[in-house]
Amino acid sequence: MKRILIVDDEQNMVAAMEMLFQGEGYETRSAKHGREALEMARRGERFDVILSDMRMPDMDGTELLRVLHEEAIATPFVLITAYGTIENAVEAMKLGAVDVITKPFNKEVLLALISRICRVESLKEENKLLKEALRLDSFMYDSEEMREILSVIDKVGPVQTPVLITGESGTGKEIVARLLHERYAGEFDRKPFVSVNCPAVPEALLESELFGYRKGAFTGATSDYKGKVGIADGGTLFFDEIGDLPLGLQPKLLRLLENKTYEPLGTGAPRKVDIRVLCATNKELKKPVHEGRFREDLFYRINTVTIALPPLRERAADIPPLARVFLARFSQELGKSITGFGKGALEKLCRYKWPGNVRELKNVIERAVVLCTGVTIEQKDLPAELREEYPTLEINGNKLANLERRLLVEALEKSGWNASEAARKLGITRNTIRYRIQKYDLDGGRISP
Repeated sequence: MKRILIVDDEQNMVAAMEMLFQGEGYETRSAKHGREALEMARRGERFDVILSDMRMPDMDGTELLRVLHEEAIATPFVLITAYGTIENAVEAMKLGAVDVITKPFNKEVLLALISRICRVESLKEENKLLKEALRLDSFMYDSEEMREILSVIDKVGPVQTPVLITGESGTGKEIVARLLHERYAGEFDRKPFVSVNCPAVPEALLESELFGYRKGAFTGATSDYKGKVGIADGGTLFFDEIGDLPLGLQPKLLRLLENKTYEPLGTGAPRKVDIRVLCATNKELKKPVHEGRFREDLFYRINTVTIALPPLRERAADIPPLARVFLARFSQELGKSITGFGKGALEKLCRYKWPGNVRELKNVIERAVVLCTGVTIEQKDLPAELREEYPTLEINGNKLANLERRLLVEALEKSGWNASEAARKLGITRNTIRYRIQKYDLDGGRISP
């Protein structure tokens, strides 16, 4: 059932609209002025449409719309006024209003407008869920390493324990954070997931952006702002590249983690939140801790559980399923009928080192789909760095392949011909060593997994 919030100080008008909408199967809630409506929205009450009068005491409809816009509370908003002017309509539209209706209004026109808004929002929600499903397909895997990581996500996801996600750029740290959030919030729950990109926000603005402020707290603070922490209340707050969080803000984050409290600028009083904090970094944090650039107590608090994402080059078994997912996605988006990969193309994908990890693989597949003129992706559709054939090197007259084979045999002998143990000794993955064993025809029945 769709929910409509009616904001008007004239109770006769509220009663008439409630009767009108309830007769059409809508659920209604009402507020006497903008301040009351704002508090309802801040508490997390969900509405499909907010229908507000313009002129009201305490906080009028335009100011309510402005604050909702500033706090990123994206509920479709319709403004009703008896003093309709072009200037009013233009200002409301700039602030994000769907429409402005003048009194007296036609009931049929209003019902048609609300019905259209609800249909559009339903389509947006379906599209959002579809995009989310496609995005999370980036976590497709076939390797034991990722299977173990998913097991950890399943265990720690439902609890509020802080998690530190580490890994090179492009390995999918935010996707892991969102999977943890889904386990915590429920797959179809609307609990917020709020991301803070620490290096992307100027240090001078980060505190107010993170913790919010009261109107008048500083020059330019023309209204209250909830901040990322307040917006994430009830859900998950994700700090991307936590190593770049300024040292001066680190005690405040520690306080948030320890006491679930924070203090917006200009308030002088702590506020309580129910929040789950996740952090990610592509850096080794022990060095900045040792150098005094990152608090040791904060490091240990965010590091309660660590999920270390291996680079794609160390889990080559994941390349084929990821490549097929990206191929299906981009083929559909670009309107092409590409059924798969030619043998040579898939081999090139699996042998490449992928310095940009999953993000680079996705971009390469998108490019290949654009360039492909057949029904399968071939080597010619791949970038030059993937197609390049490296010449055989010579060392004192012996081919490098012979040296590689000797090293492989030596590691297998020292490991009792256990492939997994030999891979650990050589610092390579099991998939890589299996490929080398087949390449040099070393499997005579004595090699164990």
